[in-house]
Amino acid sequence: MSHLDALRRSPLFARVPEEALRDTARIVIERQFQPGTLLLEQDVTGDTLHILTHGMVRVTRASVAGRERILGDIYAPSVVGETAVLDQGERSASVRAMTEVRTLMLHREHFEQLLQRHPRLLWNLTVMLAQRVTALNDELIVLGQDTQAALAHVFAGMYRQRLAAGMPDAPVLPLSTADVMARVSASRETVTRVLRRMEQQGLLKTTPAGVRLLDPALLEELSLDSDDLD
Repeated sequence: MSHLDALRRSPLFARVPEEALRDTARIVIERQFQPGTLLLEQDVTGDTLHILTHGMVRVTRASVAGRERILGDIYAPSVVGETAVLDQGERSASVRAMTEVRTLMLHREHFEQLLQRHPRLLWNLTVMLAQRVTALNDELIVLGQDTQAALAHVFAGMYRQRLAAGMPDAPVLPLSTADVMARVSASRETVTRVLRRMEQQGLLKTTPAGVRLLDPALLEELSLDSDDLD
């Protein structure tokens, strides 16, 4: 896939002039990351962002005490690293490749030039950030409910992501028990008990490959119930 074609798939470049695509294609740097490799590291000053063109990454944040929480997974096409580039500060989270990942990397100075020349990029970036803030707010609220409601919300969201990304086995979520614990900040005992209950309800099955959703539609209904935040 050419750089131009990859950029056309990115929501950051939705409905931008062809000139903006060509300008960007000339200055991006193609990068490739193997599974387990860090793209971005928390608390390190960041001056680059990555436009994901292939694969999936996991976003994590470590507390002062060193406890790691999984904030979510991001699939191509998307963007990571934009916040530190905008505020010229440290990375607020780490981003690690979970599959083979390919990106187009942009340096801050080049990104600033693109934003000045092509305001549509700034609008698209604003929309993306607003969507992420909304999703984070919804998750913070649902995590304050019971663990099953929280898991239904998280699993349904991951399933939608995987469908949208065209993953071949979308109902299989790449999560171990430890991953689920880190995702919803719950103890192993609680997570094990709730997963067992959800298995008995016919919602899912835990496998060596992860959590397989058996009834995504019903899980989505449970998620929508938990999303009724008004």
